[in-house]
Amino acid sequence: MPEVAPLRAGDPDRLGPYRLTGLLGQGGQGAVYLAEVEPGGPLDAGPEQRVAVKLLHARFSGDPKARSRFAAELDVARRVAPFCTARILDADVEGDRPYIVSEYIDGPSLSAVLAEAGPRHGAELDRIAIGTMTALAAIHQAGVVHRDFKPANVLLAADGPRVIDFGIARALDATGTLSSTAVGTPAYMAPEQISGAPVGPEADVFAWGATMVYAAGTRPAFGQDSIPAVMHRILNLPPDLGALFEPLRSLVADCLSKDPNLRPSSHQVLVRLLSLAGSLPGAAGGGNGARDAAVLNQGAEAAATSTRLRQVIAPPQGFPGQPPAPGPPGGPHPSLPAPAPPPTPWARPSPDVQAPAASTWPPQDAPASAGSNWPSQDTAPGSPQTTRPPDASRPPSASRPRRGPRVGVLAGAGSAALVALVVLGSVIAVQLRESDGKDPAPAPGRVGGELRTVFQTVGESGELDPSHSLLGTRKFISKQLFTGLVETAPDGSARYRLATSITPDATCTRWTIALKTGTRFSDGEPVDAESFARGWARAAAVPGSAAPYLMNDIKGFPEVSGAKKAESLSGVQASGGTLRVELTSPNCEFAARLGDPVFSPVPRKAGRADNAAYNLNPVGNGPFKIQASQKDRALTLVRNEAWAFGKTKLDRVLLKLSDDTTAIGRAGAAAGEVDWAPIEQDGLVSARSRRGLITHSTPFSRMLVPLTARGPMKSREARQAVSYALDRTAISNALYGGVYQPAHGIVPAGIPGFGAAGRCASCDASDQVKARDLAARARLGPETKLNLYIQNTDAHRRMGAVVRDRVRQVLGWTVELKTVKAFDYRAIRKTVTAKDASGLLFYPWGPDYPAPYTMLRPLLAGDLVATPSNAYTNFAGWRNGRFDELLARGVREPDATKRTRVFQEAEKIALDDMALIPVVNDGRAAEAPANRFVGLGMDYDGDPTVASAALR
Repeated sequence: MPEVAPLRAGDPDRLGPYRLTGLLGQGGQGAVYLAEVEPGGPLDAGPEQRVAVKLLHARFSGDPKARSRFAAELDVARRVAPFCTARILDADVEGDRPYIVSEYIDGPSLSAVLAEAGPRHGAELDRIAIGTMTALAAIHQAGVVHRDFKPANVLLAADGPRVIDFGIARALDATGTLSSTAVGTPAYMAPEQISGAPVGPEADVFAWGATMVYAAGTRPAFGQDSIPAVMHRILNLPPDLGALFEPLRSLVADCLSKDPNLRPSSHQVLVRLLSLAGSLPGAAGGGNGARDAAVLNQGAEAAATSTRLRQVIAPPQGFPGQPPAPGPPGGPHPSLPAPAPPPTPWARPSPDVQAPAASTWPPQDAPASAGSNWPSQDTAPGSPQTTRPPDASRPPSASRPRRGPRVGVLAGAGSAALVALVVLGSVIAVQLRESDGKDPAPAPGRVGGELRTVFQTVGESGELDPSHSLLGTRKFISKQLFTGLVETAPDGSARYRLATSITPDATCTRWTIALKTGTRFSDGEPVDAESFARGWARAAAVPGSAAPYLMNDIKGFPEVSGAKKAESLSGVQASGGTLRVELTSPNCEFAARLGDPVFSPVPRKAGRADNAAYNLNPVGNGPFKIQASQKDRALTLVRNEAWAFGKTKLDRVLLKLSDDTTAIGRAGAAAGEVDWAPIEQDGLVSARSRRGLITHSTPFSRMLVPLTARGPMKSREARQAVSYALDRTAISNALYGGVYQPAHGIVPAGIPGFGAAGRCASCDASDQVKARDLAARARLGPETKLNLYIQNTDAHRRMGAVVRDRVRQVLGWTVELKTVKAFDYRAIRKTVTAKDASGLLFYPWGPDYPAPYTMLRPLLAGDLVATPSNAYTNFAGWRNGRFDELLARGVREPDATKRTRVFQEAEKIALDDMALIPVVNDGRAAEAPANRFVGLGMDYDGDPTVASAALR
């Protein structure tokens, strides 16, 4: 039992109906006493019942702030379901001596047991792992972060371990984001706590992992010398997992990932522990809440019995698997995938997003993730070109901003996707399309001439270098001026460019990239590994670039992008023609990102990221170079004779820059002055009859997000009824001229392996009879009222009206359009997560690069459910454990074909439950003179393929 000291002089002997009998401990805020309940007291349990009473120190009783913090602690503790925690029994926080009464846990702290009896092993350690993770899952389910989980805050009772002390715990929705103040115990603090970033549940998962390491060997995972040394190791070095054996070892290694987005959620860890213990509950009725409660109940039961985790080679059906254990402690550890994330948010927002100025991008409340480079379809005249709505993911990282909501976790690809990882013995080789250093046979056409086009203005700052190439015009120009390691084809597949091989180690943490030799920048300087390392570090230093989404797990990124402003990424080592990259956590999809211009090389003259002279007139190694530039008016690109892949047939590409590309494009095309005139959304219907129309499906989706927490859309049958009621082909033709194709799934057709019909019956064809039958089964008659939230743009209003009229026609429901300020993603989040919100949200979304993970996770992961105070983008509020497990497994699956199958299975689970209602996949259209050019089409982003174009 815990040590009980006698009461001291000055200690009270009574508080309300409680008689104090001893001192259990004290801290800076208050003291904790053992007490007995007086007969007739509020608990009415007789004098034999003992309780713990926490009393605010007398010196703080007159301090309003201290009293407020004490009351907040009570509020936080009361929110947590009593699974493996100490229940709150009574409190008086308004009286002269504020106190909180909780269940008395008759057992020593884990720290005391480890100090006296040494490490824990076997079933005892497994019980501690399950019990403490059950407590954390309950804490996080209540929307709370503990922030000081450690061995001293774990009590070992007869019926299992209990987690105590919510003194510095914080409610996730208290202020919008958790305080970034570095509170906690240094040896157990996550990197984001130390660095001052926003803190979420992922920090508690990290602390749990550190606690398990200490419990198994009484050696801290990051040493036990000076605090600065410990913090340095937490931020920069891998943990010492010491005496921790499988199967806990691999799971703990995942929990100690530097990137919060790559840690599993507490619920995922608990499910994994219960599956290893053979005690995972069966499917529970009553929805996700009932299933979550069943898991917590089983966790509490397992923690109270003699539990033993077993090593498994094949994962149990329905749960994420891990590769076989890598061997004795000290070897490499494949990790379970994780949440995002967050940290910063991830997944890109819609092409409707109105991007802020480069200096403020991404929005501070946006989730972590980057966006695509599509221009805005809905912006008002004069607004800058943009892409999707704004964490990284996570930010994520847990809540990172993007061009629309999304978070910073990186992964995913299909069987036809850019990267295929094949296990050859112990070697994993990345297979891209064959490349012998030459392009495919050149298209017919003559050498010479020019192509004239219209693009959005770049903006006041005017940077054209790849470190500022987040989207739109800048990204198009970077693709012409620079050639990187790989190139993404229009169908989302890829081939090598300056990389001749990309090879990870067995854990996908360290990557070796061999480069094509003998290539040069347009000024003659050699392109080598050092130029790539220089370019990556330069991009990492630009907050408004794609780097926060695509580079955040490269070792050393925080130092380059943060206040320290390091000159280079410590995880990128260059030597001659070889580039070696170290990630902070395993990611078998790393190579899939390398087609983005942010990974371009730059010459030595580029200097620092703030070198305006270079940024405005960059020297590159791509198919073209800049001949002349008039800031935000015009740009002339000419052939780069030194390009590594031959010479373009066009002599020049002339770009006219304007805030109104539609009007100038139409007039220029009619007058024969523009060869490539982009057609914006409002011109798609009338463009169908034009000659020389070029169209392309882009990897972006427009969908209806059902708010599943309450209201009509809580029912799966109701969601399916809406999906069957929609006529997607009619919507495509009426609103988008057939350029936006009907969506057959959540992941758009622009991602290899996805988008084909046959996986979602209600998406493939409208069926009014089935729609009405499903509505009847959901007990929703003609009197049903449904909210449809839309942004205040013409495009969203048109879509809203079509959906409203169709649902009213087929189901008889009354649909009320509720308008939210356009491009204000904080307002959108607060509106649809409010306690009285229900119905549907019309929302556009797309992945950061060709991968299903960056589409599915930010929108549907159970640990990324949006609240008014976070930056997550699971607006549906949908949760499914199996779905989360598959995402976690898929991101670390080394085989590309298997990886695609895992993500397809995850998407099917979401489609069967209609967690999202896909409507159409975005497209791009442009008018080009018929019979004048050959080899001219659209690339993956919908931009003209000028490097392969030629005059007939």
